[in-house]
Parts: sequence; structure tokens; C-alpha cells
Amino acid sequence: MANNNIITMDSLKEGAVRVYSGMIAVFPQFAQEEVLNISKLVPKFNGCYSTNNSTVCFVSDNEVFVTPYTRITMHSLHSAGFCEKYFYVPFSNGDYPKAEQFKWNSLREKARQSYAEDFVEDCVSYCDEHHIGIISKEALENCFEMPATGVKVKHLYFEDCYYPIINSTCFDSTAADRIGHFCTNNGKVVFVYRNGKTYVAKGYKILNELRAAGYTEAGLFVPFSNGEQIQDSVLKACWENITK
Repeated sequence: MANNNIITMDSLKEGAVRVYSGMIAVFPQFAQEEVLNISKLVPKFNGCYSTNNSTVCFVSDNEVFVTPYTRITMHSLHSAGFCEKYFYVPFSNGDYPKAEQFKWNSLREKARQSYAEDFVEDCVSYCDEHHIGIISKEALENCFEMPATGVKVKHLYFEDCYYPIINSTCFDSTAADRIGHFCTNNGKVVFVYRNGKTYVAKGYKILNELRAAGYTEAGLFVPFSNGEQIQDSVLKACWENITK
């Protein structure tokens, strides 16, 4: 790895599926298979890449490769001098390579993990630029971290599922508007920390730390502040272990 944002061409190829004429693509949504013919790609697009639906196809040294879209892949292609063109991108419409399904699924899972890592990096960079700092480890550990999968709750009058205030891996204007803010209600505090995650605290003791670190109040929904009961036993135990 040349640096944190670029990898070598050999590494790019290892993290991709090589595509060749005669390869079988499976379209599970249609219960169909298709034999690929990429003979026209190589002579016309050597040294180029194309993207579609978070998938990248690039042609290098007269070979065609497909890999899930990631930030490091794009930085590496640009650094290596590849130029963007528009051509067919295999495995970008719900299809997958029949003979290399396991590798393709593994690459896609690694790509999803990289999106989450990139998101945290973007959040931290934004907070550094806007002077939104850290709070003590002890204070953060005494908070309930809202899981991305949500928390099912039950109230006397309703049932619901609560999610983090930022529930995506894309740092956009919405994320920027929410990060570094907190809100209070009925003795509970919710805040979006500098890593983009949502935390809930009991009591207002944490407010001094948040304000000192540059966090500001905003109109946010405060989970568990209206008598709701967490339905999952593990998450319920985590919440009950939080002290004021």
C-alpha cells in the first residue's frame, strides 16, 4: 500500500473478479443465466474504467476486472492514470459471476465495511474542522449506543423501532446538520458523537462535557424518554446498566 488512500494495481486486481468471454453471469431475480461476451471491451477501453450501481469495471493490460465501488479503488485507479469511459459493467444489476460467487460476495461485504469506515473518517474530519471534540472515555462508556439495526420499544399506547439519528454511511448535508448536537427530554440526553454514532445518556451530568467539547443543542428526538420499554433482552440489560 502506497498510502492510506492508494493501493497497487496488483492489489486492485487481487481484490477484483477477472471477467472473460464465455463467463456465466447469474441473474437470480429472473432465474436466468447469461454467457458474457467482452471481446469488444479490451481493444477499445484498455486503461479505462466505468461504474454502475456501486460497481467498477476496469480494463488493465488487456484484461477486464470488476470490483465493488470503494473510495480506495477509485483513488487508486485515478492515481494509476485510468480515465472514465462509459461501457457495460458486469455484475452491476443484481447479477453475479457463477463460478466466483463466493469471492464476489466476499468483496461486496468488504466494500460495505469500507463504507462504514469511510463514514467515520468523514465524521471525524468534519468535527475536527468545526471544533467538535471528544468527551471522556468514562462518560461515553456510560451511554447507550443506538445500534444501526434499531431498538424495538413498547409503550402503553404504541410500539415502535428507534434508529440512530444518522442511519446511513453517507456523510451528506443531513449528517453534517446532525453531528455534534444534543437534545434533552425527561432526564435523558441524546447526542450524535464525532464518530457519527448516536448515544443516549441518563441524567444531565454529561451536558457539561458535551458543551465544553463544542456540542450544541438542537431539536432531536430523544429515545427512551417517555416511558418506553426496550423489547430486546440484551439491549434492555445494556440500558439498565447505564447510570445517571
